[in-house]
Amino acid sequence: MEKRRRLPPLNSLRALEALSETGTVTAAAERLSVSHSAVSHQIRTLEQWVNRAITVRRGRSVALTEAGESLARVVRESFDQIRHELDLLPMRFQRSVSISALPVIAEDLILPEISAFHAQNPDVTLHLSLAQTDRARTPAPDIEVLFRERARLQPGEEALLPGTAVPVAAPRLIAAAGGKPLVALQRGPLLSDEDYRMWPRWQAIAPDVLDPALAPPQIFLEGSFLLQKAAMDGLGVALCRVATIGTALAEDRLRILSDRSIDQNWTYTLRLPSPRANEAEVQAVANWLRGLAALRARGQGG
Repeated sequence: MEKRRRLPPLNSLRALEALSETGTVTAAAERLSVSHSAVSHQIRTLEQWVNRAITVRRGRSVALTEAGESLARVVRESFDQIRHELDLLPMRFQRSVSISALPVIAEDLILPEISAFHAQNPDVTLHLSLAQTDRARTPAPDIEVLFRERARLQPGEEALLPGTAVPVAAPRLIAAAGGKPLVALQRGPLLSDEDYRMWPRWQAIAPDVLDPALAPPQIFLEGSFLLQKAAMDGLGVALCRVATIGTALAEDRLRILSDRSIDQNWTYTLRLPSPRANEAEVQAVANWLRGLAALRARGQGG
């Protein structure tokens, strides 16, 4: 039988967290409602357990060493995860269906339609969270909406919306270019997220519009959500996914500058990774998302 992994005493870890956050043994003792000597004892117990010094004396005070700070950070993050899960427990008992989606999908596709979904499914509780990266979350939500190449779809994952991208800008940026979309594109500034390769890929298919040797991106933003917002605010020209700008186009907050597109081999995906995948509530939400995607695709002529 595999030995159970050992952990230091819980009180020692709590003392370390309190010392790290308050800065002194006295303040840590006040937070924990124990004596000064009790905190000191717990820290010594922890040092004996790891067989290393995690504190250093500076005059009459005690400070954490670099190793102590590192351990305290991990302890704090772990305790925060426990606290967060405890906060979520009431929702867990409601048997809500959890959706983790990239911000642009959550804002543009899902949020505007939640009221209509609840009107038709009053007994299904939704929990929507943001996936800040394309990597799967742990623990897995009931439904994930991510983004990846079509050739790299995982088992059980399905294409939901095309990832095709086109250059867009705010109407005022086009107006400043004399109302000429291609002039606005050439003037920029060009906006980019962490995928720096998008503009070179677009320039390669439109060298008559934007010289591949010129005009590198001038403003970088983290993630498609900020990129799209920056374009709507008139900060420059961005390559945005057609699937996520339907509302902005309809409200004339963005306009497409050229119909030449890239990334036809990329897609937003739908995946049901949790053991609840076959439950009626989860299937109802998944089918709702499929329906929203189909409506969006038809609106784009897809």
